[in-house]
Amino acid sequence: MREKGFTLIELMVVIVIIAILAAVALPNFMGATERARESAVRSAMKTIQTALEMYATEHSGTYTDDLRGILPHLPGNQFPNSPATNAAYSIGTNLLQASGNPPTAPTLNTNPGTDQQYAIVYLYNPVENSYTIRGYNRTNTKSILELSNK
Repeated sequence: MREKGFTLIELMVVIVIIAILAAVALPNFMGATERARESAVRSAMKTIQTALEMYATEHSGTYTDDLRGILPHLPGNQFPNSPATNAAYSIGTNLLQASGNPPTAPTLNTNPGTDQQYAIVYLYNPVENSYTIRGYNRTNTKSILELSNK
């Protein structure tokens, strides 16, 4: 009488099928995490843009060269959270600003060995009274989104 159970071949086939499924699913999962963090940067940028427009409404259509001026228009009177640290963006660290005609963009830290940044850069041109907001990926090498009032 034959004993009940799986043969070695049946077990190997199941293991191979599971390995193939894992090889297909794992890269998609890893990419989803990065896409979610980039989506958080886009959301933070839109929140900042809304606060800028509210500031301009209260100041005769003039935008600010210092983002601290929009704090009263942000939820909780603080900048949105960075997806890298889950703490609020802070000016000079991962929220950079510059003004001038044309504004000179601050130098971003693009060293992948450092902490993840997901930087947002605010550029203000006082002559044109225009702004540009750019969001960058975690290594600050790729622009995720650019918002402007030009």
